[in-house]
Amino acid sequence: NVSAAAVTGPATIVNSGSTNTWGFTIAVAAGGGATLTMQQVKKSFHLAATTSKKFFADLAAALNATNAPVGGCMKSASFGSATRIAWQGWTSPDLECPAPNAQIAALIADVHAIRLAAGIGGPTLHNRAVQSEPTASP
Repeated sequence: NVSAAAVTGPATIVNSGSTNTWGFTIAVAAGGGATLTMQQVKKSFHLAATTSKKFFADLAAALNATNAPVGGCMKSASFGSATRIAWQGWTSPDLECPAPNAQIAALIADVHAIRLAAGIGGPTLHNRAVQSEPTASP
């Protein structure tokens, strides 16, 4: 069992991207320091202490859950991507799928907050602040 007080090593959030969107990686240290890597660009940023503490507490709760969810969900071939968190040798299920339990739902909310702090995000995990297709003119 891992407690949030015994946090060691960074957690890594990885989004695979898709045909139409860029993937990204966010490394989050226990102290709140974080690095976003998207395409060839790296950007450092800092999370609020409450966000960082909640994220690692929720990670510890998910890692310790006995009903570790697996599996996935149906996605578009062009727009579907996967978002997972790796920490302490554990990898989360795909956070782009509906949450199978409260621990994963908490992590989805945490990743949303971390993405917003990184400058990428939107109202749901599915939104991307990247390329958009032009609209047709009447």
